[in-house]
Amino acid sequence: MNDIRARLDGVRREIEKLKAQESLLLDMLDETPAPKQVRAAKGSVKTTVLDLLDEVGRSGLNAATAVDLAKEKGIDLERGSVSSLLSRLKTDGIVTYDGSAYRLKKFTEMPGITPLRTSSDRSF
Repeated sequence: MNDIRARLDGVRREIEKLKAQESLLLDMLDETPAPKQVRAAKGSVKTTVLDLLDEVGRSGLNAATAVDLAKEKGIDLERGSVSSLLSRLKTDGIVTYDGSAYRLKKFTEMPGITPLRTSSDRSF
């Protein structure tokens, strides 16, 4: 067991050396490493999708849109996971689906805006 730990420590030291070399070479090229996408933690996928649904409001979203919006925030979501989650949320009655977009129920229950009629013939 101690042999494995010693080997692991050696590998970690080697990784640190390689990262330092990478940083030095990037500095020589005047480049910065690309920021890594943060993958959403298992429990936070639902929270992230619900937050996105709340942000988009009445316009709604689909799985692809959710993945794109999350990516803009630096969060990496798997499209299949989002699609499955949206379907479950629909089954649970939390969201509605109109064939193209999912919306939180609170946004579909809002009355629509209707134009006011005036007695004038003028159009606006």
